[in-house]
Amino acid sequence: MTDTNRRPGCWDLDYLLPERPAQGRWHGGPVNQRLRPGNEHRVWHPGDGNCVIAVNDAVRTLQLDDTDRTLEQILQAIRVEPGSPLPRLGLGEILLEGVRGTIQLGEERIRFAGLQRVVIGGYSAYPARGKE
Repeated sequence: MTDTNRRPGCWDLDYLLPERPAQGRWHGGPVNQRLRPGNEHRVWHPGDGNCVIAVNDAVRTLQLDDTDRTLEQILQAIRVEPGSPLPRLGLGEILLEGVRGTIQLGEERIRFAGLQRVVIGGYSAYPARGKE
């Protein structure tokens, strides 16, 4: 393999990756979009307290870890602001494009605007694990 970049210790990425990578379901798109400044993925755990996610925060995915709730239960916990579209249940996620509202999880509340999806993670993603 010949490197077209003549600097020692450097690789020519155009040679290694000549085409754009495929869209990633959980990472928000091609690599060049994932590496831009800002964190598009926010993880929330019970005990983190109340949270506000605004449109200008550029968060696209909210991951709820260790909540001990299913996606259907989280969908029922979403309170939509008047005039906002309703959230939809997708494959492994709740789709929130254009939705503004609040997720009430126990005593803690997450206000959001500008999110595209909510996913679950941690042990909540494996409901059969705790049944053994």
